[in-house]
Amino acid sequence: MSDAMERKRLIEYLPPVMQGFAEFKAIMQAENTETDLVDGNIQRVLDNAFIELCDEYGIKKYEAMLDIFPDSNDTLASRKLRVLIRWNEFIPYTYRVLIRKLNAFCGVNGYDIFPDLENYNLSIDIQISVSKQREEIEKFLERILPMNFSYRVSIKYNTHKVLAGYTHQYLSRYSHRGAREEEL
Repeated sequence: MSDAMERKRLIEYLPPVMQGFAEFKAIMQAENTETDLVDGNIQRVLDNAFIELCDEYGIKKYEAMLDIFPDSNDTLASRKLRVLIRWNEFIPYTYRVLIRKLNAFCGVNGYDIFPDLENYNLSIDIQISVSKQREEIEKFLERILPMNFSYRVSIKYNTHKVLAGYTHQYLSRYSHRGAREEEL
């Protein structure tokens, strides 16, 4: 147990007159065992909140969050180092990381990006498949872009050029008339 969690024994909280009785000594000794267990669990939770201080249980949680699969011969120190590296891997965000994330979110051809880096401006046209996708991308940009950067996310609509590769049978499933019939 670390210094932060050290405390007096329970018997020391009793008035001096009561500390001499054998019954109170036995009760306080039994209770000390329980409070030591609680204090140890509290300290474990606090330690596991920090990568450098965590134990096997804590490092397993971080590895699960980061999709890290340790080898059986890895030491706790090497596992902590791997988690620390992965945890800080994407800080600070770069343009290359932004492109990688947009590829994951929208697909490689699911967006067009127009950077104006000299004026600290970024425009992104996305081809949405889910209505919440635009909101999520805006939240993502808000988190990772520097505060002095402005951005605009707009919807990239399908054009005849984009739709030319699809068959009539495929597109008829998505016509306005078909959608209205399904709603009724």
